[in-house]
Amino acid sequence: MEKDSYTIYDFDHQIAARLNFLAWAKRLYVSAKTGQRVTKILELVNQAVEQHRRRVSTSVVNEVLTEATQWHTPPTTRQGRQGRIYYGTQVTVRPPSFTLFVNDPHLIKDNYRRYIERQFRENLGFEGTPLRFFWRGKAMGDLERRSANRATKV
Repeated sequence: MEKDSYTIYDFDHQIAARLNFLAWAKRLYVSAKTGQRVTKILELVNQAVEQHRRRVSTSVVNEVLTEATQWHTPPTTRQGRQGRIYYGTQVTVRPPSFTLFVNDPHLIKDNYRRYIERQFRENLGFEGTPLRFFWRGKAMGDLERRSANRATKV
């Protein structure tokens, strides 16, 4: 590929536009011809595996949530209802998965969900691995506790 001083930036912009759902993945440009930066591939793989297996305590998760909601509160609907995040916890690793307990999951829209994910990545350093979020409503938890047989509940 012919290159100049702007080639990598143009190519990086094209990749980001086409693969916007993989914004969390690190990009590394290597040369098969010269072998340039080939040795860094395994370093990035090891970092990604480390982040993929990482566990964060509930107190740290809640600190990030508190700070994020203080900077940018969940949006309010036209009827005046506002989403509220009570607390969160990490439930699994591989990939790191978090359950966030909220008053009503339908009040937390996609923009705010992406904001929370971005805050987790920036403050907790989850780079190179996907994150999963489960938004649990308060009413759903109350219903599960009240049911006589939770094993048959669908």
